[in-house]
Amino acid sequence: MKQMSISFDSVADIFDKTRGMPPEAMENAVQTLLRELKGYESVLDVGVGTGRYAKPLQDSGFEVVGVDISRKMLSKAVGKGADNLFLSDACNLQFKDASFDAALNFSVLHLISEWKTALREITRVTSRVLVSMVHRRRNPIREAYDESLRRRGHAVRRVGIGGIELVEFVKPRKTVQAACYSVYADKTLAFINGKAYSSQWNVPDIVHKQAMREIRDKFVGKVYRQKTDILIWSINDLKTYLRGS
Repeated sequence: MKQMSISFDSVADIFDKTRGMPPEAMENAVQTLLRELKGYESVLDVGVGTGRYAKPLQDSGFEVVGVDISRKMLSKAVGKGADNLFLSDACNLQFKDASFDAALNFSVLHLISEWKTALREITRVTSRVLVSMVHRRRNPIREAYDESLRRRGHAVRRVGIGGIELVEFVKPRKTVQAACYSVYADKTLAFINGKAYSSQWNVPDIVHKQAMREIRDKFVGKVYRQKTDILIWSINDLKTYLRGS
C-alpha cells in the first residue's frame, strides 16, 4: 500500500529537542495523561515517535503498542526502553477490530493527506476513546514565518488536519488542561532557521532566508505563554462523523 504519511527519519536525531515542552511541563502533561487514561488497559500510540508518551505509560503499567512509519524514530524509542513497537502507516494498521481501549494521536493527523482514512483505521482498531494533545494557541513565530512565505508566493505545506481543527467536526467528550509554560522566541527562531519542521522541508533556501530575516527582528528576545490541552473523543462519535462524511 502506498505510504500516505510524512516520515520523520530526517529529523529523528533532533526531534525531542525541537518539539515538546520544558521538562516540568512535560511531566505535568504526562501525569495528566496518566490520570485521564485510568480505567483503560490497552493503548495504541499512533505516531509513537521517540516514545515520549509510550515509555512513561508502559512504566505505569499500561499495555501500550506504538506504531510509526519512521524507522529512525522507532529506534530512538527503543533506545529509551519502549517496547511493543511496530513499523506501520496509520492508514493501514495491522490490528484486529477493537484491539485497544484507547488510542493516542498526538500531532499525527496533520501529517497525513488521507487523514480520514487514518481516522477510520484508528477508530476501527479502538473501542472506547481517542486522545489528542493540542496547543491552545498557535505559535505566533511560526505563523509569522508562514505569512512571510505566502507573501513571497510560496505555499505553506499543510497536508492533513490538526487536533484542534478536528474539534470543528466532532466535539470532544472532555477537555483537560495538561500544562502551561513559557516559550522563548530565540529558541523557536533557531529551530525554524534549521528547518526543523515538516512544513518547511520544501521551502527554497533563498525564500527561507528572506523570511527568517523578516521574523527575527520582530521576535528576538520575546517570551510568550503557551497552554496545552488533552482532548478526549468518543470512538462512537468519531465513527458517526466518518459515516456521514
